[in-house]
Amino acid sequence: MTRQVTVAALQLVARRGDKRANLGAIEELGAEAAARGAAVVVAPEMAVTGYCWPDEDEVRDLAEPLDGPSVQRLTALARATGAWFVVGLPEVDRDLGTLHNSCVLVGPDGLSGAYRKIHPFLADPFWAVDGNEVPPVWTTPAGRVSPMICADLDYPEVARYAALAGADWAAVPTAWVDEPGPSASWRLRAWENALPVVAADMAGAELGVQFSGGSAVLDQTGQVLASRDAGAGVVLATLDLDATARARATVLAGRRPQEYRPLALSKRWPRRSVDGLFGEPPAEDRVGVAVLSAAEGDPPLPPAGVGLAVLPAFLLCGGPPADPSAAAGAARAWPAALDRLRGLAGQARCEVVTSLVEPGAGEALHHTVVAVSADGGVAAHRATHLGRHAAWATPGPGPTRPLRRSWGRLGLLAGEELEPPEPSRALALQEADVLAVPAAVRWPWPVDFPGSDVPLGAALQAPDPCFAHPARLRAGDSHVWIAMADAPGATPGGVFAPDHVRVPRVEVLADRPGWAALTCTTRGPDELGRVCEEKPQLVRRRADLLAGRLLAPT
Repeated sequence: MTRQVTVAALQLVARRGDKRANLGAIEELGAEAAARGAAVVVAPEMAVTGYCWPDEDEVRDLAEPLDGPSVQRLTALARATGAWFVVGLPEVDRDLGTLHNSCVLVGPDGLSGAYRKIHPFLADPFWAVDGNEVPPVWTTPAGRVSPMICADLDYPEVARYAALAGADWAAVPTAWVDEPGPSASWRLRAWENALPVVAADMAGAELGVQFSGGSAVLDQTGQVLASRDAGAGVVLATLDLDATARARATVLAGRRPQEYRPLALSKRWPRRSVDGLFGEPPAEDRVGVAVLSAAEGDPPLPPAGVGLAVLPAFLLCGGPPADPSAAAGAARAWPAALDRLRGLAGQARCEVVTSLVEPGAGEALHHTVVAVSADGGVAAHRATHLGRHAAWATPGPGPTRPLRRSWGRLGLLAGEELEPPEPSRALALQEADVLAVPAAVRWPWPVDFPGSDVPLGAALQAPDPCFAHPARLRAGDSHVWIAMADAPGATPGGVFAPDHVRVPRVEVLADRPGWAALTCTTRGPDELGRVCEEKPQLVRRRADLLAGRLLAPT
């Protein structure tokens, strides 16, 4: 017996300021979704009024308290159809008079819940006060639902919080821009938490702002079950909540909350002030980075001028161990592999990173990321999130701090440690600029994006064979450069920029044998250098609300 629930997202072309027309459109599409079996229907962010408001005065007359006429009309819709509705609208606080970008849950018996957006996007601060409560988990006929409004999904902590709080799926009213839908961010949030996402986006344009469309129902793997590219309509699919729960239990069981304490830190002061307070700031503002795609064997020399070179995991010790016996054999090659690494780093006059099987105390073996500098110095990180290597590897004692380099700070991670959002996030919060990631992973990513008819501009509308790559998204989420190397035929590596939305992409894929190289700016003077230095998304995240649950034992 499985729990199969049918859910829907409404894609809406809102009439700005015309609540009567917008509620009429919600009623028409909502009735269609309910007639097709949807138990819960999600409508876009600010669906009742339209999204773009340049000042408080213009939107104040449209805002309503939670028991206002719009919720009363939605209650009548729920009563007539039997479905429940999650709908975005501008809310006025009865006591304080403040305005909020909110969504409501309305069932046949009326208002059942409300949520105020906690992460504002560019237009929100002109009129909306940030919410100050975590996203709730609502009980509905389609399971336990956690709401997130648009930019909330840009921050990995929000979806992770919902998964830990017991949500079955996420309801995402949105007015998504600057990225085609179904967004790569939506897909990654679903995959990394085994948390289905029902995203209802605006279509059309307001005040010259083009919305992305692409409303979708995503399953627990991030696969698109149903979507709509352009125009108004209903997107409907069925979720298997039992299969989702099993997958989520596995995902959450691999977390190591004792390592995530940096997630509770604020990041409010300018980076250069911090650098000047504790030691000298970096002498350089860029570094040449190269990643190798190769099977086991002697690697070729990195390209000239490279300061950091990353090899695939286990390249120098016979490839990824298939079992404990193979891992024990690879551990015996530890001294020889280190010598080969020192030789390569010295000959190339750059720092070289890979991972090896390290013999530990007693019979313990470790999946260890090793960085060897040109002068033979060794830094190591024993991986703590092991994935399939848990069959033979003992996790390390905890995360390493970023390493100071002339160009900034270097973080070390194994490929499996990019799967959860916390390890890379924690390094970025400790001022990492570049993450070196030797990998031996077989992710179901990247997926191909076929292109869009929504007029977002040629670069965003075009097909993208590297859509929703976890390394690309991790780099953009935390504003770090990620240099990931993997073997041919595996998940392609590359050097990914600290902004995954910007087009054209500033990245290089290692999708064929050989080296792929890119110069990475870690401070100004260019835009990506400033983003890497300032890390604005880390400044805007709501650690005050979300960090507690993320640090608590699972």
